[in-house]
Amino acid sequence: MKKFAFLFQVLIISVVTSVFMGCGIEKYSLNEGFARLMKVESRATNIKLLDNEEVINSVTEDDEYDVIIITDVHIGNENKGKNGPRREDDFFAQIEKVNSETGKSLADTTKFALCLGDVAEHGYEDEFIRFNELVKDRFENDYNIKLYSVVGNHDLYNSGWYHWAYYNYPNTSFYKFETPSFSWYFLDSASGTLGGYQYDELRSKMIHDDKQKLVFTHIPVYAEDNLYFVMQNTEERNLLISTCARTNTVLFVDGHTHKDRTSDFGYFIERNVPGFLEKYGYAVLHVNEKTKDCSIKVVYY
Repeated sequence: MKKFAFLFQVLIISVVTSVFMGCGIEKYSLNEGFARLMKVESRATNIKLLDNEEVINSVTEDDEYDVIIITDVHIGNENKGKNGPRREDDFFAQIEKVNSETGKSLADTTKFALCLGDVAEHGYEDEFIRFNELVKDRFENDYNIKLYSVVGNHDLYNSGWYHWAYYNYPNTSFYKFETPSFSWYFLDSASGTLGGYQYDELRSKMIHDDKQKLVFTHIPVYAEDNLYFVMQNTEERNLLISTCARTNTVLFVDGHTHKDRTSDFGYFIERNVPGFLEKYGYAVLHVNEKTKDCSIKVVYY
């Protein structure tokens, strides 16, 4: 029976691949849709605590600062479909533009930045290298802004996980750090699920954490009930929403939809950040450690 199932799988892969060859779909490693080499249970088992981060440890209980959030950069898919040309120069010009009211630019007030996945379109190594050249290195070298990342579904194509984990800080997809008033959680949803190990570890950590929580991942839990673009296991989604609601989560931020969407769960807000490439959008999270408040807004460049 197992031999028959394997042969059937090979047959299906061969037929579908032959049909779509020439349409460019082979670039997305169709065969890995049947059996990915690195599953979420292997990528995200134990949460990594980042407790030795210079930029994070510099945040004081009286600090007020911004965090820039980008997602769905899709290096390798510019000028295709709904996507226009790359405009990273416009983005950086906008964040360094001085606000006449404050006399400061967003680059001046930003403590660190986040990327919520889909750095690469096809998971190719050269796409991750190009992302670093166009985005990550400019954040860190030109503006001294540390960039923290989570993995997206496109980053996994063509066994891209290994490249993502090498080129994207902190080189793990499931981690957290703390500032005086908030705990920041970063989850691996790139396979469309957290998996049992990651969810159990997350729940255990969150129920013993008294701080307000900010959660970041790639694939949404709800996205205004857009069923195609959310985690597909409804039981898992319900458990995750319930856990966040019961453990003082105030904000859940994700990407994947390429759109600006807001879902209010009563206890916390889910905010989808629009695509960096398709929509030329990003978000600014404003954090006030002293008042224990935060707010998020979407900006287009």
